[in-house]
Amino acid sequence: MIRLLENQEKQKTRPLYEHCFKEDTKEYIDYYYNQLIRENEVMVNEQDGEIVSAVHLIPKQVITGNVKTGIIYIYAVGTWEKYRNRGYITEIFQTIIKRMYDNMDTFTYLIPSSEENAEIYRKYGFEYVMDKYEIVEAEHRRKPSHSIITRKAENSDLVKLSIFAQQTVYNNHSVSLSKDVEYFRKIKKITEIEGGTIDIFVNNKVIVGYRIIIDNDIFEEVLDSSIQNLSWLGKKKKPYAMARIINIRKILRQFAFKDFKERKIKIKDLVIKENEGYFKMKYYHGSVKLEKCNKDNIGKVDFDVTIGELGAHIFGYKKIPGFPTVCREDSFFINDYV
Repeated sequence: MIRLLENQEKQKTRPLYEHCFKEDTKEYIDYYYNQLIRENEVMVNEQDGEIVSAVHLIPKQVITGNVKTGIIYIYAVGTWEKYRNRGYITEIFQTIIKRMYDNMDTFTYLIPSSEENAEIYRKYGFEYVMDKYEIVEAEHRRKPSHSIITRKAENSDLVKLSIFAQQTVYNNHSVSLSKDVEYFRKIKKITEIEGGTIDIFVNNKVIVGYRIIIDNDIFEEVLDSSIQNLSWLGKKKKPYAMARIINIRKILRQFAFKDFKERKIKIKDLVIKENEGYFKMKYYHGSVKLEKCNKDNIGKVDFDVTIGELGAHIFGYKKIPGFPTVCREDSFFINDYV
């Protein structure tokens, strides 16, 4: 049976969490279960009264284009080892995704723990939309000039840090988490628990950059163009975040297409039947309108794509040749913990 847990039941999933995520510290798990889990939803698969699988659903505020909207971050997907490979997670994901569609969500995202898991998520319509750049070796990291002060962020810095982040991130990326003060409060707490830091760069009392380090790796780095040469991010990268379109029409309204003309497309979506089929894309009153068509009436299609391929293209990660451009490369910028 698939169901959402009541608040008082959520603690029952801790043994499963600890079973599946052995790399997480006790301090971090205590923080998540004592401070955060009440804000989230937990959907489980029960068999004979026992929770065999669980998926945590974390509400997030994101900026897509110029629109602030609420979406769900899918977190801590796990099944007891003895119950794996029986389709229990598939049942949860199908329920979650259909529920998101009914709730008019735009898209959802997750961060796979391995390439093996990424292949599983592809079956549900997810595709990579963001890479993580590796940190350069210590001997190649440039140091700030005397005019720039580098120090650890204090609580009193968080408002100014949020203002800087919003101005910089929103200008450089089409999709990002809302960089409000609460975002930095949570991240600062995580760094304290996990032994990391938020380092800020200050020039003439003005914040011009920040670098969040967790587990000796860069969780997030945002720098003003004037100090971009101080970046610790190298050229090597690896896939990081996956996303899935939930409501095609809604996401098309939130982005501006470039060089647009009418297209006929066929979309394959194995979970959301409303997204699957034949469509005409038309430019209408400043935005793109999607019209579902009968197969016999649409004629030859210009593109035959999966929902995952369409998402990767829209978010600027992997282009569909000839398809109208939406976001430039590296437009999706969501680093997440909880």
